[in-house]
Amino acid sequence: MSKIFNTKKADYDGMQLWLNPVDKTVYASPNAPTYGFAESGAFPIYDFNAHSQGIKTAKDTFGADSYVHDAFVDAEFKALAEDYVSDIKAGGRQRMAALRSSTNSAVDIVNVWETVLGKKDRKYAGKNLAKEIAVPNLLISIDKASKFTGMTRMDEGQLSQLKELSYTRQNFEAEKYGLKFVIHEEARLKNVHNVLQDSIQVASNKVEQRQSFDVVSIANSDLTGQAAVAAWDTFVSGADRSTGNPLTDLGTAQLNIEGSGVGGQMNRIGMHPLDYARYMSNTFIRGVASTGASEVNFEAGTRELPAFPNTGLVVDPSIQQGTVACVDVENESTIALFQGPQRIGSAHDEETGDDKYFIIDYHLAALVNSETGRQITGATTPTAI
Repeated sequence: MSKIFNTKKADYDGMQLWLNPVDKTVYASPNAPTYGFAESGAFPIYDFNAHSQGIKTAKDTFGADSYVHDAFVDAEFKALAEDYVSDIKAGGRQRMAALRSSTNSAVDIVNVWETVLGKKDRKYAGKNLAKEIAVPNLLISIDKASKFTGMTRMDEGQLSQLKELSYTRQNFEAEKYGLKFVIHEEARLKNVHNVLQDSIQVASNKVEQRQSFDVVSIANSDLTGQAAVAAWDTFVSGADRSTGNPLTDLGTAQLNIEGSGVGGQMNRIGMHPLDYARYMSNTFIRGVASTGASEVNFEAGTRELPAFPNTGLVVDPSIQQGTVACVDVENESTIALFQGPQRIGSAHDEETGDDKYFIIDYHLAALVNSETGRQITGATTPTAI
């Protein structure tokens, strides 16, 4: 190994590798970035913005040529990674030595992040009911403006009333979530499956799952309730016409949100997949004269809400049946998902040959504007599943 390789090993001993969600850069730091990366003494080593740009022109494979040269911020770390890739390609004892070397653990962690960040599958759509805000530290402060009232009529000679904005500070602290998994030496040597790749894929899904769960928990329990005028999935006796009109309930929620005086706008709706099917089957939505079957996609995801223009739809089975979440995610956001730093680490057990990996994710879902959210209740009759 080159001298630069051995020198950098000493530099990385005791260092933690953190991903800053604001600039998508991996930093080496001796401490957690409680107040920010600058205060923790962190230094950048790999830029995933440059990485993403690079793979548009060069399709690389995991564990071989997965590094984009222009993405390295730290020249010594780049040399370390190139030595690692060379050893992996060489195969045999050289490859096994590289995999087991604690010196290469930092390089391997960057590879893990590549898979986590590059994951395309988004099964957990509920997090889209919140505005995601990247924060580089664990302590978060937001100033909320209390807007003054409008203009008043004035008599002759009367002075206008003096008004001014006031601010209320909201303080939050990102919560810590963790996951650890192991790759046994036997599984790696059998080489039947790419155990590391598969494990990272599952782990990254679990990060999405937890964030979505936290957002939906707020949508299910903390939004201001608004009872539906009538159920959407019942019919008028003796007539082929739905009892309740979803557009009336959605319109009422929109008027309540926009009339709250804080500048909110209802632009996203959340439903359970079965409630979405009932919505699409409602005669006020599909038309009284329609005899065809309604086309419904039960997969979790996001799409436009039919029959209600300029409003996005979030379909997720974790949303409570019979309720509809109506929120603002663009202007005066109802729910915020603060995405804090992430940390990935690994440890090799020399005796068993096992490699352990862990993912630490700091995030917080919080209700930041109760005035701009509504939960329509009693919209449908829940079905036991």
